Amino acid sequence: MTRIDFYVLPALRLDAREQFAARLAAKAFRQGHRSLIQVADDAGVERLAALLWEEPRNAFLGHARLGTTGIDHRAPVVLAAGQALSRMDPASLPVHDLLINLELEVPARFAAFDRVAEIICQDETVRAAGRASYRYYRERGYPLHHHDLAARKTSEST
Repeated sequence: MTRIDFYVLPALRLDAREQFAARLAAKAFRQGHRSLIQVADDAGVERLAALLWEEPRNAFLGHARLGTTGIDHRAPVVLAAGQALSRMDPASLPVHDLLINLELEVPARFAAFDRVAEIICQDETVRAAGRASYRYYRERGYPLHHHDLAARKTSEST
């Protein structure tokens, strides 16, 4: 069954979600996993593509865009805009390890992945969407894990 991880960021800024997604994808790659990052639109794909040139620091994390012809199915990170997953047969997805969701709703086909990362910042719209997603997963019996990064940062500094 798909594991769902909620990462709660202390930041209010929406771009903090994208920055964390890039770091999470880099960490997954270092651990031998591949990621698909789902964002709302093409502008989000462009911002993430730029971030992946910087993460990991002073390096480049290879990535491809879902829906393009000739996609490199070996790319460690695949970027998907809009509801690209809803149009895909799960068997044809190039990645099944980690889905990093930056949309404000539960992604279609999420159950085709081993893990889903929901990244929540302190923006009220994002928080409300995160609460709704949490209820959705909980009501269906998915294993939920909560990572409060503000608490972790506080405990690391003491």
